[in-house]
Amino acid sequence: MSASLNGSLLKGFEILRLVTRDRPELTAALVEGELAMNFATAHRFLTTLEEAGALVSVRRGVYRLSLATAELGRLAEQTNPVVPLVQPLIEGLCAELNESVMVCRLGRAGPTCVSVALAGRPITVSIRVGTTLNLLNSAQGRLWLADMSVADRDAAIAREAPLGFDRTALESSLAAAGVAHNSGNAEPDVAAVAAPVRDARGQIMLTLSVFGPLSRFTPAFVDRAEARVQQVAGQIAAQMRG
Repeated sequence: MSASLNGSLLKGFEILRLVTRDRPELTAALVEGELAMNFATAHRFLTTLEEAGALVSVRRGVYRLSLATAELGRLAEQTNPVVPLVQPLIEGLCAELNESVMVCRLGRAGPTCVSVALAGRPITVSIRVGTTLNLLNSAQGRLWLADMSVADRDAAIAREAPLGFDRTALESSLAAAGVAHNSGNAEPDVAAVAAPVRDARGQIMLTLSVFGPLSRFTPAFVDRAEARVQQVAGQIAAQMRG
């Protein structure tokens, strides 16, 4: 039986993730619209997060992330051993391929971004650290599925799959587990090529992908990306094994 989770705590983190560089302020109306929550409940969550020190009120009914939250983010970067190891490698891959690159761990809800390097192009695809990808439709998710036992995979598909989900197509995409692709499956017009980072026992520790607009993922680029993503995944694995 899976552990019982605190729904209010999960909802609080959903609210905090609504903050972006382009949208640094939260209001009850925003939370209500984004999370399908009634206004009174949204307001209660915001005031509770303020009391907990995660948010600070900048004017009546408007909140921003607190300095304490920013400090926790800096501390996470400093104490997470993955980030300093992988960041130089993914930044190098990003510069070489001129597309964004990210690394994920498997979380309870799916692959979760722990490190990202964004391409400096006028049009690109952006993702934030902490974002969780779809387990069934994303390239990284398919790698994790392929590595699961049959029982765990069955449970994950049963939990995540929508009504009418084509399992046959998914199973065929898992056949070649050395690399996985996403061609608009998770998000329209977004493509990705992913490879696993394996430990000494051959099990997946992390997954690595290059991603960007589908129109730029031509067959020639995909071939090049497959080779380089697998090579860099091997470099990350070697560094993590020491």
